[in-house]
Amino acid sequence: MILINSYSGIQGGLERNITSNIIPNILNQFSKRFKIQRLLLTRSKEVITYNGRNISTDFELFYMNVSTIKLMDPLVHKHRYTSLLNTGTTCTEKHVFLLVLVYSATYKFDERHVIRETFGSMSQYDYRHIKYVFVLGQTMNDTQQKEIEQESVKYRDIIQGNFIDSYRNLTYKRVFSLFWVNRFCNNVMYVIKIDDDITINIPVLIPYLSNKLNKTKVLECFLLTKARPRRGKRNKWYTSQSDYPFATFPPYCAGPSSIMSADVIREMYEATTIMPFFWLEDVYGGGFLPWISRVRIVQPKRYIKALRASLKDKTCHLFYINNSKNTNHSYIMWKNIQNKLYKCQ
Repeated sequence: MILINSYSGIQGGLERNITSNIIPNILNQFSKRFKIQRLLLTRSKEVITYNGRNISTDFELFYMNVSTIKLMDPLVHKHRYTSLLNTGTTCTEKHVFLLVLVYSATYKFDERHVIRETFGSMSQYDYRHIKYVFVLGQTMNDTQQKEIEQESVKYRDIIQGNFIDSYRNLTYKRVFSLFWVNRFCNNVMYVIKIDDDITINIPVLIPYLSNKLNKTKVLECFLLTKARPRRGKRNKWYTSQSDYPFATFPPYCAGPSSIMSADVIREMYEATTIMPFFWLEDVYGGGFLPWISRVRIVQPKRYIKALRASLKDKTCHLFYINNSKNTNHSYIMWKNIQNKLYKCQ
């Protein structure tokens, strides 16, 4: 195995050239990689059953025996993140039951405002404390940055990482949020990651999570299996053969939302050090990281539904997605949720 040969060579060099305080870190890195590879070698490389469906595991070759050169990204692998803006508070100040991470683009001031006025206005439900944090990257627009800084001072709910905020940098945002939770909010019970076009049904979600308090390795979302890379060069999600030569992706959580227990956050954060960068954030963070961490994805009943089509329905889903981007619909849905006089079975 390439990994074993590399390990032997580096181990010999360490004894001669590297100071003793660096040795444990390097050995720990190789140890984690070796354990993951040994575990994967015990699996079938052809077809396994996952949540009742047969899937190919060829995608595991994407990260098996990978060159160390592909594990040297200063942000994704070395976690050299800097919080350009921070909330100024930590989850230790109050016992946070649920942390909501909202992935928002720098220019989406209106979307953040809508969230603060709807479900984001609920900091407590059934005596469970809820904390909301908007996750942003950097902008090169000085005027926009000043407005974000003013917004941050006013609401104290923004974290901003040292990477350019763009669609192709969403993987950096994912790892930055894992980094931030582990550093500033590692005592939280549950973490939810959402996009800024999602409405959370807080009165349904909190009781739902409260019934899971004794469970570990919770990862729930809208599950995609046997998804294939888009090979058309004009496609928004185009993935070249050189970037990803395999026929399918691992099972993964669709991007708009996911529910994670605290132990899953920790395990996925550790897994980032041995997983090569992949720009499709939902495949990387919602697929490869759970797969390496041996976390099985579950899709609950009544998980997510289109918001516009649900305005006259009973509000019994956990999440609603505003595909139409009509902010008025978000306000209407939240009013419907608050005025609910029936029980969801």
